Amino acid sequence: MKAVLMASVLFVAPVACSGQKDSPPATVAELGKVTAAKDAHQIATFIFDNYGCNNCHTISSGGKFGYTPAGLQLKDKSDGCIALLTAVSRIATMPESNRTSEHKEKLAHFKDYGCTACHRISLGNVDLTEVGAKLRVMHFSCPDVEKVLN
Repeated sequence: MKAVLMASVLFVAPVACSGQKDSPPATVAELGKVTAAKDAHQIATFIFDNYGCNNCHTISSGGKFGYTPAGLQLKDKSDGCIALLTAVSRIATMPESNRTSEHKEKLAHFKDYGCTACHRISLGNVDLTEVGAKLRVMHFSCPDVEKVLN
């Protein structure tokens, strides 16, 4: 029985993992390849599905994203997109020696939630990565994606 269970785990785990999405494009060249010949809705859908937005948000009517159960929990803990970006912007200005465990946790969430695909902490502030800057120029920042999909 143990052998059958182990064999099924060894077979099923790689199959389940192969269904995971790739990480979002890390360069403007990669972004260009995945967005080539796509219309605005297709690009917004790609961003929503591949940049982690769908981990916390749903597409709803009325021009605003809805929330998944995980998204609601984060929102209730003031760890949602806007609150987290605001907090990280403040934390970035602090010397590392003054950062509390709560600050370090927020910085970890910033990475874990996928924010670092478009945003980066540099020189004491939060700015855009190369990909984030390109998406903004293409009118596909987070609020733009929300508008296109709703």
